[in-house]
Amino acid sequence: MRNHFHILKITITAFAVICFFASCDDNLKAIQKMEIASNEPVGEVDKMLLKHTDSGKLQLTLQGKTMLDFSNDQFPYTQFPDGIKVQVYEYKNDSTQITSITADSGTLYDLTNLVDLKGNVNIVTSDSITFKGSQLYWDQTAKWIFTNEPPFEILIKDSKTNQELGRTSASILDANEDFSIYQAREPNDTFIPKSKQ
Repeated sequence: MRNHFHILKITITAFAVICFFASCDDNLKAIQKMEIASNEPVGEVDKMLLKHTDSGKLQLTLQGKTMLDFSNDQFPYTQFPDGIKVQVYEYKNDSTQITSITADSGTLYDLTNLVDLKGNVNIVTSDSITFKGSQLYWDQTAKWIFTNEPPFEILIKDSKTNQELGRTSASILDANEDFSIYQAREPNDTFIPKSKQ
């Protein structure tokens, strides 16, 4: 009788262990599925055009061939893997001034309000300042742009005559959005004089 009880006890224990490991395996598979799901976008838009207005006036347009929404990520973001174009509108003295920004790809981080532009980044401001580079960060909250990805170039022209007023090439840049304040330097901290005052 004791042998039967001992065998029954071993059998129940073995069954419990098998169930426990099977349950762990199921949980592991569920976690792996969740990880895979969090790496996939929750939304995808083709040929997107977003227009932002304020008081009936157009403030910003954002275009992209493909937009991927990763708001399910722990650090939510929106990605434009096939190119991005942004136009910012300002209204001064009864005229509309447009700053145009293009890049091969762009990522907008929701929590920090930071935009990461990569590949053939090109900015043309309303007063004929042009930035060309391989990468640029844009802090929308601080209205500040910066990069440490060489090479980049800033070209300043007279907006009326289109005559070149100055050209700056460097590796590191800190600037406000309209380049009225900027600092360009090399990694060895050699500062490049500003062309615009």
